[in-house]
Amino acid sequence: MEFLKVEKYTALNETHQSYITQLMNYCRNTPRHPKFHIHPPCGLMNDPNGLAYFQGKYHVFYQWFPFGPEHGMKHWAHVESENLLDFKWSEEMLVPDQEYEKNGCYSGNSIEADGKLYLFYTANYKSEQGKIPKQAMAWMEPDGSVHKYENNPIIDETPDGLTGEIRDPFVFSKNGCYYMLLGGGTLDGKAALLLYQSTDLTSWKYQGLIDVCVDGFDMGYMYECPSYIQVDGKDVLFLSLMGREPEGDRYHNEFSSLYFIGNLNLEEMRFEVECYDEIDKGFDFYAPQVFYGKDKAPMMFAWFGCGVQNLPYAAEDMWIHGLTMPRILKIQNGQLYQEIPEEISDKYEMVSDLTHMPESNTWKLSLDFDKIQCSCVQIGEKKDCFKINLDVDHGVVSVDRSSLSKEICGKYGYTRRVTTKSGKLYSLDIYYDNTFIELDVNKGEEWMAFRAYPENQQIKIK
Repeated sequence: MEFLKVEKYTALNETHQSYITQLMNYCRNTPRHPKFHIHPPCGLMNDPNGLAYFQGKYHVFYQWFPFGPEHGMKHWAHVESENLLDFKWSEEMLVPDQEYEKNGCYSGNSIEADGKLYLFYTANYKSEQGKIPKQAMAWMEPDGSVHKYENNPIIDETPDGLTGEIRDPFVFSKNGCYYMLLGGGTLDGKAALLLYQSTDLTSWKYQGLIDVCVDGFDMGYMYECPSYIQVDGKDVLFLSLMGREPEGDRYHNEFSSLYFIGNLNLEEMRFEVECYDEIDKGFDFYAPQVFYGKDKAPMMFAWFGCGVQNLPYAAEDMWIHGLTMPRILKIQNGQLYQEIPEEISDKYEMVSDLTHMPESNTWKLSLDFDKIQCSCVQIGEKKDCFKINLDVDHGVVSVDRSSLSKEICGKYGYTRRVTTKSGKLYSLDIYYDNTFIELDVNKGEEWMAFRAYPENQQIKIK
C-alpha cells in the first residue's frame, strides 16, 4: 500500500480513519509479530501508561504514534484483557486534540477512586521558549468510556530552580492523601523528583523535591517515568535515568532504569535507600511502570525498547517496538525478584530436543545447571546468530549480538553482561517470542530483555 506522510505533530482525526484501518490491516500481515508481548497495530509504541486492573480487566495504555515507525505525536493507545494473554484493542484512548496538549499526550499512570479509573498524563506543550510543563487528567467510567477533565491542565507551572522538562506523573494514595511524583531536572543539571499533594485529585500543591539518598551515585541530569509501589512490606521506587554513565557491566544503554528498595518518608521528603540496582540488564528495556494487578499482586510492564532505535524491518513492517511481558514483583534476599505469570509461561512451546529448530516462533528453553553442563547457547546459524555465554561457577551471563546479520544499535555496544548477586548460576529460562527475547536468570534474580532477528532459530548448546 502507499504510506501516508504526515507532519510530525499530527493527531488522529476522522479524516484518518480509513487510512489507519488500511494500515492496521497491512501491519497485521507482516511476519514478525510476537505472541505474548503487547505491540502496536501500526506505527510506534513506547512507554506503558495508565496500567490498572479495573472492573475485572487489565487495562494497558501506551505511548503511540499511529502513522509510522518513528517518534511523533504521542497518543495513549489502549488494550484490555481478562487474563494477561488475550489483549483486545479499545477505541477508548487519549488523542491530543486540545490546545494544552498540542504536542502530544505524554506518559503517566492511573489510580482507582470513587468507582472510576483516573488517568494522569503530561500534556506536551512546546513554545519558542522551550517546553512549558502541564499535567492533565482524564478518567474511565465503569462502562469503559474515557473522558478528559474540563479544567485541564490540573498543574500548569514550573517550580523555581527547575527546567521545563517536567513530566510523567505517577499518582498514589498514602496516609489518607493523594500524592503525585514527577520526573524532572534542575537548572544546574541534576535529576529531580518532584512531589505534589492533593485531597481530591484535581487541586494539587507543590511540596518540593524528594531526596533519593544514595551517596556518591550518579543519578544523571533528569528522571523520567517515576513509579512507586509496595512489595512484601517494602517501599520500592522506580526511576528511569537520563545522562547516567556506564559503570562496570551496568548502565550501558542510552538510558537506564533502576529500582530502589527502602522507605519513602513523605514528611522529610526522603527516600531512604536500602539497596538499588538496574532492573533489567538487557539491551532493550526502559520506562517501567508498576501497578497492582488481580488480588493486589504487584506487577510491572516496561517498554521493550530504549531511546531512538533503528531496528531491522521497521520501515517495511510499519510498526516498531512492544512491551515486556508482565512481571510479578517480589522481595527475596533483600533484592527485587521478577517472575512471569504462570498463565503466560505455560503457553510457550517447551523446547526439549536441542538438535532441532523449534516448531513455532514462540518457545521457551529451560536450563538447569545441576543437570546440564553448558558454556554457551547459540541461536541461529554461525554467520547469523546471537550467543548467550555462560560462566556457571561465577554466575555470569553475557549476551552477544555481534554475529547477527541484521545489526541492532551498535552505537551502544554488542554485548550485555550480568553477574548474579549470589555468585552462582543455577538456572536460565530463555523466552523467545519472534524477535522478542527475555532471559530469566536464577528464577527471577536477574533479567535481560533484548531484540534479535536471526533468520532461523537453530539452537546449539556448547
